Amino acid sequence: MAKTRPGRAAAPARRGGSAPAANRLLIMLTGIALIPFSLPTVLLLFCGMLPTLGAAVGDRGPRRCAWLCVGGLNFAGLSPWLFALWFGHHTLDYAFQQLMTINLYLTSFGAAAVGWLLYLATPPVVSTILAANSQRHALQLASQQRKLIEQWGPEVAAKDEPDLD
Repeated sequence: MAKTRPGRAAAPARRGGSAPAANRLLIMLTGIALIPFSLPTVLLLFCGMLPTLGAAVGDRGPRRCAWLCVGGLNFAGLSPWLFALWFGHHTLDYAFQQLMTINLYLTSFGAAAVGWLLYLATPPVVSTILAANSQRHALQLASQQRKLIEQWGPEVAAKDEPDLD
């Protein structure tokens, strides 16, 4: 029996709390504070990362992690233009010039499409591998059981489970 001190109630179980909301608020405030200093970067990121925004808004799964897969590859596809902006001409004119090229959209949106393919194709592949491993393990156990029956006799395989009725 567990002892509790008088006058103290058990601590309630925490379920998520407000940490995600606080993190979102912090990210939004940081982004808003950086806009005046890095408007060309924000403009390029916003236009180039639209598939990630769509994945974040449209994902209705229980864990909502599509935006991570899509966003990582989307950012990777956009990174050459970001590096050219950061280490070259960090001006609005250059950002607008880059936004008018089709290669930026083909590369960043194409990489996001690969992210969607990975996100959608990975669960069936993993479940197939796990099913194959389970089947292989069951065959190994059956083989071990046959060896035990050969060594000890058929009484080893008898089911002596109690009847729960």
